[in-house]
Amino acid sequence: MPAGHVSRVRALYRRILLLHRGLPPDLKALGDQYVKDEFRRHKTVGSDEAQRFLQEWEGVSTHVDACV
Repeated sequence: MPAGHVSRVRALYRRILLLHRGLPPDLKALGDQYVKDEFRRHKTVGSDEAQRFLQEWEGVSTHVDACV
């Protein structure tokens, strides 16, 4: 896996968890667990699916960031 890809995944993961800090505690815990599970589940997927996964989560993070 290229280093650029790994750093992109880690940055996105951190950004999403940081966005969750503004949520009420129960929702933060639920959201954090969901994100952790999703990223873990997609850790070994093929490059096409990984690309789609990242695009979707980047869209979600951008949308949530605009709402807070």
